[in-house]
Amino acid sequence: MLPLEGITVVTVEQAVAAPFASRQLADLGARVIKVERPDTGDFARHYDSEVKGMASHFVWLNRSKESICILH
Repeated sequence: MLPLEGITVVTVEQAVAAPFASRQLADLGARVIKVERPDTGDFARHYDSEVKGMASHFVWLNRSKESICILH
């Protein structure tokens, strides 16, 4: 069992620093739900298109996370 299993974290983050921190939480077993903008999502998603049309560092930073969009 990982130390953060059973904990859910909801994040509103972009770019590098915060996604890296929440990825660490996911790696430790937390369920991480990333809330993204409805129009384009995290702008870092489109820095390049190396991994299935997404930026390679975006995929690396956001592995093991769920992503949702909340419309208002």
